[in-house]
Amino acid sequence: MSPWHFGASCSLVERTILKRSILLDLALLLLSCCTPASAKGQDRPIVAIPGHASGSTTPAHEGSGRDSDSFTLVVLPDTQGYADVRHKETQKHWPDIGDQRSCFFQQTEWIKQNQQKLNIAMVVHVGDITQTDHDDEWEIADTAFRVLDDHVPYVVCSGNHDMGYSPQHRGTSYSRDSRFNAYFAPSRFTNNPLYRPHFGVDAKQHFREEGKIENYYLFLNAGGMKFLIVILEFKPRDETLAWANKIVSQHPDCRTIVVTHAYLTSKTGQRSSADNYKVQGNSGEVIWNKFVSQHRNIFMVLSGHAMENRLTSKGKHGNLVHQVQADYWYWDIPKIKAGSGFLRIMTFYPDRNKIEVQTYSPVLDEFLVRPRSTFSLDYTMSDSGN
Repeated sequence: MSPWHFGASCSLVERTILKRSILLDLALLLLSCCTPASAKGQDRPIVAIPGHASGSTTPAHEGSGRDSDSFTLVVLPDTQGYADVRHKETQKHWPDIGDQRSCFFQQTEWIKQNQQKLNIAMVVHVGDITQTDHDDEWEIADTAFRVLDDHVPYVVCSGNHDMGYSPQHRGTSYSRDSRFNAYFAPSRFTNNPLYRPHFGVDAKQHFREEGKIENYYLFLNAGGMKFLIVILEFKPRDETLAWANKIVSQHPDCRTIVVTHAYLTSKTGQRSSADNYKVQGNSGEVIWNKFVSQHRNIFMVLSGHAMENRLTSKGKHGNLVHQVQADYWYWDIPKIKAGSGFLRIMTFYPDRNKIEVQTYSPVLDEFLVRPRSTFSLDYTMSDSGN
């Protein structure tokens, strides 16, 4: 256990402060070393903002500009490769890749520096934060997210790599035991003034289980609209889906986004069904049938786990639900190695009734412009939209 989560003596506190200071210095040093030369020493973001990227890659929606009421959600796909310092599965696939934690640090630093330019309202991590649920890996994630703690609100989601790692089987999700809550306890958010608008008066009621963050919800006011964001555990259990159904039913006036790690497969337009993970819970298809399809105010599901994929389906009330998946810990093209810093930029344009989705890497300063990486979603937000 890390002493700063459970320590009570003065000596432990002192060691905590020193350890955090060392970690932060290391993060900044690595970030500085990996920052492109063109960005160093200049009073500007580490990389160009979307629509104005440097380099030879043409950004999606270039010249479209940003409407006054538009806002952005940034999706952080699986960061397991960036925290892979114990298992080192990443280096088995790419022997020369080295330590990748700087990718994680550059992602959150870029988000912080571009918050105002892009009007970033929320950051959504879709799970597999770590590779093997180890303290060393969680400390990397902790360091990366501390960049945002007092600047940009974010939600975190548990993935199969964040729980129940078995050294004997060299596999994940053999149980729901996890170090997740030791590093991202509910108090990290409920005690942070930045989240007061998102939790309201009684923040504790937003968490399904006291002291645990695997299942929770918060609110977001953006673009003149009120959103509900519901975060669900990996393979949510029946009792979790019952809780989620209750929460969404209690807030019919909120446009709802569901975040869960494993929902779609790598096959185009297919929700997950059976799998080989030892923990018991519901697949994507069952999540759709028991929960997502039942509510007229759910319009989006965000997930990771299995490459890029998307599906738009009609719920039982005739509402369209966009199900969008992103995971870059794979190697379908050479430039993507364990993620290479790629993240999703989802810009909501209420006046246009459009959500523009771009895939960008602050590490490479490049966009992926293929159809499954750059696309638009229709979503009614304004009567004046085209």
